[in-house]
Formats: sequence, C-alpha cells, structure tokens
Amino acid sequence: MTLLSGKVGFVSLGCPKALVDSERIITQLRSEGYQTANDYDNADLVVVNTCGFIDEAKAESLQAIGEAINENGRVIVTGCLGEDADLIQQTHPQVLAVTGAHALEAVVAEVHRALPRDLSHDPLTDLL
Repeated sequence: MTLLSGKVGFVSLGCPKALVDSERIITQLRSEGYQTANDYDNADLVVVNTCGFIDEAKAESLQAIGEAINENGRVIVTGCLGEDADLIQQTHPQVLAVTGAHALEAVVAEVHRALPRDLSHDPLTDLL
C-alpha cells in the first residue's frame, strides 16, 4: 500500500445539504489517499463548511473559521458563507482559500494545492 497524502480535518456547519457536501468532499479526498483527522492537532489542514443563511449562522461560521485558524493555521473555507469571500478574507485574511456552496471540485483542488497528494496512490490497486 502506498503512503497516504495527508490528514484533513473538517468542520461542517448548517443544514443537511452542507453535511452532504462535506461527506462528498471527504469521500473524494479519501479515495485519493487523504485521511481525515478528528482534531485540529492531527490535521495538516482544516476545511470549514460554513452556513450563511441567517446572521447567527454567519457569526457561528466566522467563529468556527477563527477557531480553526487559531488551532491549526491552515484553513480552507467552503459553503454558503463562502459566497461572501470578501467578508471571510477581511475577517480572516489567513485563510488559504474560499469557495462557495456545492463546490466539490473547487474544494478538492484547493486541498491539492495546499496539501499535495501522493500521486502514486491508486484507490483500486491499493486495496490489494
């Protein structure tokens, strides 16, 4: 079996659609050899899937982004609040990247950029 690409932590906020988006991102990354981390300390980077529906949710999302930055330092933001990239970048200029809702390919591309994957990983032959 090949070496894995890295560990990605996830924070998923908001509605069931956001949770499905997080699960799709995790599934894609795991198929490429990435592992998931259960806490900030063990993650090489953190993806925060935000909610931007109401002001309380926006505040919670901004707080979660700040916590992830403070605890890990390497954060990619996605989700509904990601549609307001200017707000996120003004509030947390340290974020590595911001994508909008339902942006599976964009999030995965940003993870690849920030945490390059092991290109020798083949999910089919690694099962053998």
